[in-house]
Amino acid sequence: HEQARTLEDVLSRRTRALILDAQAAIEAAPAVASLLARELNQDAAWAESQVREFVKLAKGYLLPK
Repeated sequence: HEQARTLEDVLSRRTRALILDAQAAIEAAPAVASLLARELNQDAAWAESQVREFVKLAKGYLLPK
């Protein structure tokens, strides 16, 4: 019941990557989503959806330029 089930869970809560470096978390998202999909027996469409949702969230953590 404690397994990470979403990309957001892994990159924001489990590793704190989103809080530490939002841009790096965005860059890592596709690779992490692919690994997570394989572990959870999900397909590529699921991984792509996870990345889209995570990037949408993560953009709010980026510093304005």
